[in-house]
Amino acid sequence: MPDMLIIFNPFSNRGDSKHTMDRVLQSLAQSSLDFEVKLTEDRRHAIQLAREAAEAGTPIVVAAGGDGTVNEVANGILLAAKGQDGVSPTTLGVLPMGSGNDFAWGLGIRDGVEEAVDRLKRGHTKVIDVAWAEFDNAPPRFFVNMLGCGFDARVNIEAHKIKRLRGFAIYMAAVLKTLWVYFETPPVRLQLDDKTLETPSFITFVANGPRLGGGFLAVPQARYDDGILDLCIAQDVTRPEVFPLIPKLIKGKHTGHPKILMDRAKHVVIESDHPLPCQADGETIGENLHLIRIVTIPQRLRVIV
Repeated sequence: MPDMLIIFNPFSNRGDSKHTMDRVLQSLAQSSLDFEVKLTEDRRHAIQLAREAAEAGTPIVVAAGGDGTVNEVANGILLAAKGQDGVSPTTLGVLPMGSGNDFAWGLGIRDGVEEAVDRLKRGHTKVIDVAWAEFDNAPPRFFVNMLGCGFDARVNIEAHKIKRLRGFAIYMAAVLKTLWVYFETPPVRLQLDDKTLETPSFITFVANGPRLGGGFLAVPQARYDDGILDLCIAQDVTRPEVFPLIPKLIKGKHTGHPKILMDRAKHVVIESDHPLPCQADGETIGENLHLIRIVTIPQRLRVIV
């Protein structure tokens, strides 16, 4: 059994990650690391590969791909440790090769895959929180960065349809397109620990980390290791109000807007009579959800930083 399994998504970043992976393997081959590489074949395959590796006792499992690949690998590691107390025995590593790479950015890995390879070689770790989400008509799953309901989830769906662009440009194009085909502020009921509120919601973010979409600092105060989830709710905004909000959202300067509600909670319930689209770590959960239950699990996952 190798010390490290690298789970590589060859479809990440529209398939452009294959050349990057060749450089990664050349660099790792010059180190003393004992590693193996397995390629994903379809959605959720990384969950299976990571879970099998974790259950077999592999010390480190690395997600080589985008935020969706990170989500699947983290789910495999965490499912293998379900029922066990404390920190999961298997450590998560990240080689950011996707369009957004927001989880890696939140960990401080911001200079590309070469920096991530160096961090794998050094092996420094920290323990972070994760969140567990249950849905009324979709399978439950963990997320490590951010869950979004409403407009954001529609943008995520549109972004996956765009083939010609790369990186942050994909999300900006998807935002502009979605503004014309989807603009709703349905009423939602939120239970935040022991507090209840009803509000129209254009977007509801439930965040373990600060950034999504390859460059939107949506919940700037969120931290991976503070034991609590941070929320950002855009309420009854109008189309004309959205456009000036976009540059503020990129810089994390939107939090004082009168129609932006910021809050924190360890347990979150989102309910709506209106069908809600939802994404978690860039993975579409569903388009017609009515009930979402989320709980933070502090100090659960060890990651290489």
